[in-house]
Amino acid sequence: MMKKTTITPESTLLEGFNEFEKSQPWSKNTRRSYRKNVINLSDYMLKQGLEPVFKNIDYEFVKKWENDQRKRYSPVSIKQHKGTMQSMFSYYNQLGVITGNPFSALKVVNANKPKHHSRALNIVELYQVYKAAFELQENGVNVLIPVLVDMFTALRVTSLEKLTVRSVSTTMNGLVYEFDPKKDRVKEDKLLDQYLEEEGDNHTDNSPNSKNKDFFIPLPPKLMQLLIKYTEHMKPEDALLYGLRGKPLVNKQMNYIINKVCEHLGWMKVEYENSENADHNNVKGKKGRIGTKTVHKTEKHFTPHGLRYTLSTLFHEMGVSDDAIRFLLGHSRYELGALQHYILSDAKYIKEIRAAQVIIETLFETAMELESNYNITLNLEEIYDEIPNVFRNQLKNKNYINLFKEHLVK
Repeated sequence: MMKKTTITPESTLLEGFNEFEKSQPWSKNTRRSYRKNVINLSDYMLKQGLEPVFKNIDYEFVKKWENDQRKRYSPVSIKQHKGTMQSMFSYYNQLGVITGNPFSALKVVNANKPKHHSRALNIVELYQVYKAAFELQENGVNVLIPVLVDMFTALRVTSLEKLTVRSVSTTMNGLVYEFDPKKDRVKEDKLLDQYLEEEGDNHTDNSPNSKNKDFFIPLPPKLMQLLIKYTEHMKPEDALLYGLRGKPLVNKQMNYIINKVCEHLGWMKVEYENSENADHNNVKGKKGRIGTKTVHKTEKHFTPHGLRYTLSTLFHEMGVSDDAIRFLLGHSRYELGALQHYILSDAKYIKEIRAAQVIIETLFETAMELESNYNITLNLEEIYDEIPNVFRNQLKNKNYINLFKEHLVK
């Protein structure tokens, strides 16, 4: 017997979802995530000049929606968005409210297959990259700082290249760009004081890199410690990041660094024809190698841009708001002095980003510690299922991370 429903083709998506969720045995986290997806689709329809009702959604609209989604989200997130709508439309199709399910016909590109710039890594793969950066550094390959900065900021390579030592702010615990001296210094100081007060920090610092600038991204504590030690003997105007040959990061240097990580993990293999039979002592070529260079990339290979996809995807799945993720990814679109307003007006987004960064860093650091000291391997995928709840608790109490680590160790 069919269930009765008050929903019609003229009903809004949110009205439909409110009734639909009553019939579903979802967890609180799932309900929250699905509702956010419905609201986002409704907002998208309004921006397209369409009323967010069932009858206005057909295959052509869904295809356009999916294409626009690809500009902002990884395939993993798009599949999750699609899954919400597909479930709801299937429900009302069975009840006879609508005819067909346009979301069922939508094919989202597999997240494991490289598309455009790169793929998104899952939590286990990102941990492997994190650990590989430390292992390579211990072996004398200087990749640690650029890899970790890229991993936790999602900056485009062009923005990574602009960072200088002065960009490291010990007061704000993050990265800044050079500030514009023409701007109102009084307003800047007031905003900084407001931020520090909200964070419970009354410390002030008048050093050149202590003030809020036009561009700011928070960083987790372990990475901040590494950066402070890394820059202690450098000049403020020196480049912050360097390539494998010790020169400032430019052109394709970040790609070479990520390729080195992929090679270390077995996600890419570089071979030189006839290199095994060559007399390396008599060869004048680059690093004593001769023959044709052949690069074999597995499906796990990724590029620097892949870390941008990865961070936005993981943050979305953790529960970071879309606005905060947009805020993070939007930084790289701005040139110096071009932000519409000071970063401190977006303190709530910074708080979300910082909380998510701290959770990921703590998870990875604890996993490395348990592996090296006790030969214990954490089930990162299982733990990651709990992360949305950890994120909410971390937002409420910035010291909750200590309880989280204690839970991991136990």
